[in-house]
This record gives sequence, C-alpha cells and structure tokens, in this order.
Amino acid sequence: MRSRRRLWGRTGPVTVGGLMNRAFTVLIVIVLVTGLAGLLSSAPAFLVISGPLTRVIEASGAQAAVRAVLTQAQTGLDGYLLTGADTYRALYEQAKRQYPGAMEDLRSAAADVVARQVDELDAQATRWWAMADPHIPGTPGSPPSDQEIIAIHEQFARETAASRAINAALAARVAQINRTNDVMNAVSLVMLITTIAVGLILGVRIGRSTTRRITAPLAQVLDVLDRLGRGDHDTRVRLDAAPVEVGTVAAALNANADAAATERAMLRSFQLHSAAVRQHLSRAHAVVAAVQAAGELVDADHAVIRMVPDEGGPSGPHVWSAPNAVGDPAPLAATPAEWLAAGPATAFVAEPDGGPRPPEAEVAALRMAEAGPVISVAFGEGSEPVGHLTVIRRQGRAAWHPYEVHLVCMLAADLGRILTQARLFEHANELVTRLQEVDAAKTEFLSTVSHELRTPLTSVSGYLEVIIDQEAGPLTSIQDRMLEVIDRNVGRLRRLIEDLLIMSRIEAGRLVLNREPIDLGAVIESVSQVVEPTAHKTGVTVTHEISEPIMINGDMSHLERAIINLVSNAVKFTGDGGTVTVTARTEGPEAVIVVRDTGIGIPAADLPYLFTRFFRASNATRQAIPGTGLGLAIVSTIVEGHGGTITVDSREGVGTTMTIRIPLSEAPAATAATANTVGAS
Repeated sequence: MRSRRRLWGRTGPVTVGGLMNRAFTVLIVIVLVTGLAGLLSSAPAFLVISGPLTRVIEASGAQAAVRAVLTQAQTGLDGYLLTGADTYRALYEQAKRQYPGAMEDLRSAAADVVARQVDELDAQATRWWAMADPHIPGTPGSPPSDQEIIAIHEQFARETAASRAINAALAARVAQINRTNDVMNAVSLVMLITTIAVGLILGVRIGRSTTRRITAPLAQVLDVLDRLGRGDHDTRVRLDAAPVEVGTVAAALNANADAAATERAMLRSFQLHSAAVRQHLSRAHAVVAAVQAAGELVDADHAVIRMVPDEGGPSGPHVWSAPNAVGDPAPLAATPAEWLAAGPATAFVAEPDGGPRPPEAEVAALRMAEAGPVISVAFGEGSEPVGHLTVIRRQGRAAWHPYEVHLVCMLAADLGRILTQARLFEHANELVTRLQEVDAAKTEFLSTVSHELRTPLTSVSGYLEVIIDQEAGPLTSIQDRMLEVIDRNVGRLRRLIEDLLIMSRIEAGRLVLNREPIDLGAVIESVSQVVEPTAHKTGVTVTHEISEPIMINGDMSHLERAIINLVSNAVKFTGDGGTVTVTARTEGPEAVIVVRDTGIGIPAADLPYLFTRFFRASNATRQAIPGTGLGLAIVSTIVEGHGGTITVDSREGVGTTMTIRIPLSEAPAATAATANTVGAS
C-alpha cells in the first residue's frame, strides 16, 4: 500500500508532508511568477514614464522584495510547524537574514513616496518576527498552541494589510503620473489579470490533486471501517497508491480486522468444544473431554487438569499433549495446585522464569514440561475450587492473547458448571434407581398382600353367606342388619383387593386380555344388575339405553370390571335423587359407551390427572367420600388395552360424562380368526 513516486528528481515513498511541501512550493512559485509577470507587464509604462515613475517603480520593487521575504518567512514557518523539516527552517532563517536589507532598500527607494506606510509595514513586520521566532529551534519557546498560531496568522494579516497600503499608495502615485498612459496601463492590466487567472487555475489544480491523493485513500479506509461495523468481516483495505501515513493506518486496520476474525474463529471453536464437553453426563468423561478441548482450543502443547480430592467425583490428574509436543507434563500433573487460591475462572498468566512466580515446586514442574507461556485457572462451584486447569506452550512460542486467556477461563467456568450438573445428574440417577426399587418393592408387597388377603376373605365371605342364609340357625333383626353391614364391607374389601391385584399386574406388565366376541349390551345389563342394589339404597336412579346389538372383540371380565368401576363411581358421587345413565351405540367403526351422572362433578384443575393411579379429585377428598384412586387408572388401562380411548367432560356441581370408544368386531370369519390369534398370543 505504500506508494513510491518521483518527487523533485528523487524516487522515494510518498508522504503527506512531501505532498504538502510540493504543493506549498508550487504555490510560492506561482505567487512569484505572478508578481514577476505583473512587473513585466508594467515595463512598457516604465519606459515611457519619466523619472518620478521610475522612483515609484523602484519603491514598488523594494516593496515586492520585502513582501517576498515576508511571504517566504511565513511559508517557512508554516511548513516547519506542519512537517518539522529542516528545509522550512532554513527558508525561514534565510528570509529573516534578508529582511533588514530588503527593508532598508524599501526605505531608500520610497523615502519621498510612501515613507509613512513603510514605517507602518516595518512596525507590523517587527511584531510578526517577534511572535514567530520563539517557535523556531535554537530560540527560546515551545510548540505553539492553536491560539498562538491564530495570533501569528492574524499578525501576518496586519503585515499584509500594511504592505497593501504601500501598494495602494504607490498605485495612486502611478495613476497620478500615468494618466496620460491609460491605454498602456489597460494592456498591462489585462496581462496581469491573465497571469493571475492562470496562476489561480494552476493553484486550484495543484490543490485538488494534492487533496485527492490524500483523501481518496482515506475514503477507502473509512469505507472499510463502515463495512466492518455493519458486519462485513471479510472486507479489507487494498490501496494501489497512498501516502505512507495513510498506508500505515490501513495496515493497522487490516491487522485489527484479521485479529478480530481470528477471535471469532476461536469463539466458534470454543462453542464446539464446550458443546462436546457438555454432552457428557459423567463427571469423569467431562473432565477428559475438557482437558483435550482446552489444549486444542488455544493450540497449546500440553493441558493438565488437577482435581481437588472429592468422594465420588473424578480423581487423579488428567493430561493432554499435542502431537510432537516436547517436555514432560507428568511432574506438573503430580504437583499440588492449592497455591492457586484465586476464585474460579480467574486466570494466572505467567512464564516459569518471568512475571509472577508460583511456588518453586510448580516452577520446577513447568521447567520439566519445557513451558513457555502458561495459563492456570481454578474452576469449581461458587468460590470453592474443585480443580485447576493449566495450559502450556513450549518455550519460544508466542505469548497468550487476551482473548485466548478469556476463552480458557470461559471453558474452565463451563467445566465447573458441567461438573455440578453431572454430579446432580448422577445423584438424580441414584435417586431414580432407589425410587424404582422402592416402587417395585411396593408393587410386590401389594401383590403379595392382596393374594394373602384373598384366602381369609374367601373364608369370611363363605361363612358369612352361611350365616345370612340362616343355615346355622335363625337370626334376630338386629343380627341381620349387622350381617348386612359386614357383607357390604366384605364386598367392598373384595373389590379393593381385586383392584390392587389388577394394578400390580398392570405395573408388572402381566395384565392379559383374553379377547373373544362379546355383546356390549349383555355386559351393560350385567353391570346394571350389579350396581342397582347400591344405587337403590342411596336414592340414585340408574338407567341404560342400548339402541342395537353391539359386538366387539374383548375380554368380558375386564370390560365388565371397567364399566362397573365407571358406573359405581357415578353412583357414589351422585346425591340422593340424582340419575346415572349408561348408553351404548355405534359411530362408524367404533362402539361408544357413555356413562353420564348428575353428581358433584370434577374441578377443572383436576381433570388432567384423573386417570393417574392413587389420584383423587380435590372435592371428593374435601367431602371425605371414600375411595382409593385406583378405579379410573384401571379403567384407562383396560380401555387402552382394547385399542380404545376414554375421555371425560365434567363441570363441578353439574355432573360428569365418561365416554369410551372401542373398535367394533370385524366380519364373523375375520372375527373368529382374530379371536384365535389373540388367544394364541
């Protein structure tokens, strides 16, 4: 991006100072040429005009010389303040040496023409010299402030005004002397204007060229900055020709963009490595993955994780080394890291023989690993470290960049969180295993107890039936009522035991459905007969409606139990004077059984949990209505085992509707085949 051009006969790098120097020099030349042209354009008049005009011209020449000297001094001062070049200082000092002689010549030539104006010019020039001298090396002073520079320029403007006053006075004298030579003056004026116009055109072109050569590459730099800011991270400054200073800025911008690209690439790599570590639910596996991720992430030679002893956690050091790595990290892995007492994710960055020094044992171990730049960081839960991560580059390799240190700290912090999550996961697994064992033991206990209760309950039920039938002798009315209560509770206990047995089979996966063609109408008739006595005692009316014969493939006993559970629940939760209606119909390929009651209903918040085992509706619990919470869970399992579904629609205080949908039987031949297949299975 550095441009080399031929400048003043020499080839070298183009600088902003060089361009400005050339521009100012050319402008000075234009000013001098313009002045010379003006003098030459006046030559015919000089030849014609008499001696007084000659003296005026001499005065004008002396004035021009003084003006040129002052202009040269101003140019030298400005150039030196801008670039610090010795050339400008020499220009200034030369002008200062020439000024006394030029001013003396002006006084001599203009003694009888513009003496007062010359005194004023000399006074203004003397003040300007006094303000400018302190800012040239070799004289007392310091670099000028902006206010001082403005004051110098304002003083130069007053000096210029005094010079112009002399020119005006001389011009007036010339006009007075040369009134008879108007034509020649007009011609001279035209020549002078033409020369000035040419000088202005040249000056504008040179200024624009200089400006373009500086601002065009700067515009490219600004454009790249804007594009980088808008997310175009691949753009770079590419200059064919530019001043050295602009090229340096562009190179620095490109270097920063490259560094930012490297940081983004490393951040993406960090995300991948961190994800690879997070996928491990075992603490030991997570530590092994983390030590490899740390080494690969920052292009280290060795990575070591030293764990704080923890019962049940990963133990021992974990070491990763890059292919062809030099040095032995084993001594470092065996060195305790308790000296790193900083909080987790706070990095210790050093070299074994430079910067902060860890304990001598650590330094010796690092030397054995031929370590150069080192990063050590503690990680853990809260302020208590559970381990220490150390990454090493061999001697002679580049020092760590700040973003590399940051990424290692982030990875260590991630590892601390991952270990915490893994520990919680392991504990949760242990808890789940124990809960499963407890649940299995509970299920086995319920199954065993239920089986054991059936035998004595059968004996109690048999003898109770003998007594009620008065085979053992007559009963009083009081004894009869007592035995009815006992019989009712024995039946209730029998149903509870049957529910527990079925639930234990369901949980053990041993519920067998023996499918055969059955008529739902017959099942519902049987259920109504079973439930009717209980409903009659509680003042609940039970009705059933069957529009047509409905045949399905199912297990007669289990379907009957499911429907009994639904109808019994409806009767139990319906008050005196209420009704329970059981209907059965076909809809397309399905048989639909609906049990509708006018009972207490179910709260909306309880509906999602209704078919969960041991769950009971909150209003039933508040009203102390007895129940185990197993009935609907058993119903749901039986219906699903028949390939059907059960849904509930309920409003608290209004009533509940349970709807069962079960596939109908196929054609008779197909039905028999299906029944045989199911029975065989």
